[in-house]
Amino acid sequence: MDQTNLHIIGLGNLGMSFLGGFTSINSNLNLNLYESNEKTRDLLIQDGWENVYSSIESISDGIILLCIKPNDLNDFILENKEKIHSDVLICSSLAGVSVKTFESEFENKIIRLMPNLAIKQKSGFIPFTRNYTDDYLNFVEILNTLGSTQEYDESLFHIITAIYGSGPAWYFELSAKIVNSATNLGMDESDAKILVSNLLSSLPHLTGEKDFDEIVENIKSPKGTTEAGINSLENNSFDKIIYEAIESAVERSIEISKEMENE
Repeated sequence: MDQTNLHIIGLGNLGMSFLGGFTSINSNLNLNLYESNEKTRDLLIQDGWENVYSSIESISDGIILLCIKPNDLNDFILENKEKIHSDVLICSSLAGVSVKTFESEFENKIIRLMPNLAIKQKSGFIPFTRNYTDDYLNFVEILNTLGSTQEYDESLFHIITAIYGSGPAWYFELSAKIVNSATNLGMDESDAKILVSNLLSSLPHLTGEKDFDEIVENIKSPKGTTEAGINSLENNSFDKIIYEAIESAVERSIEISKEMENE
């Protein structure tokens, strides 16, 4: 079977997570890596990668996995639009950048993803939307090797970006605040980090088939410690704080989308 060329463009955190995920599977992919940062390229070469490039000369087939920053998209298009053949599948992971934005510049098939860094451990969930119906180049099947996938209407992607793309940061920010609270109450920081890290790793085992509210009710006991903490959260408008954080992220995603479409 012929290998499929997969061109990862941008080896920041997300690009490296994709690379880590794809290298841990027994796949028929020929990985080509494109990174403008010389230090990052040198590290990739030191790790044994051969197909490492500073820029694109020509891409005639396969899949482009675009992991650059949204602000760099216009420069990418100006420099590379004529170098990418129309048979190439363009896969974008850029927050706030619509399929329509790519369609205005390329005749290619476009798929848009919103993964997070869990793909590196092949435990990711990858929401996607696309402008075609078949599994072109078996790419959705390939993505499923990194966890699981689900297709959504693109109108939901601003919310998906805020909740799932940014979601890990919400949980780790909360975790950092829990550590800070523990240290302020007299616990050593190292001990607090151990407790919170183990708490995080235990959470997937608690979810199962139950709703989140039901899990909370199962943990609480009348007039107990959990109920006291939950009551404090409610009294301090915890639901409003969370809503406004998610809303701010959604609004920024919408702003980015409009900025990209107007440029």
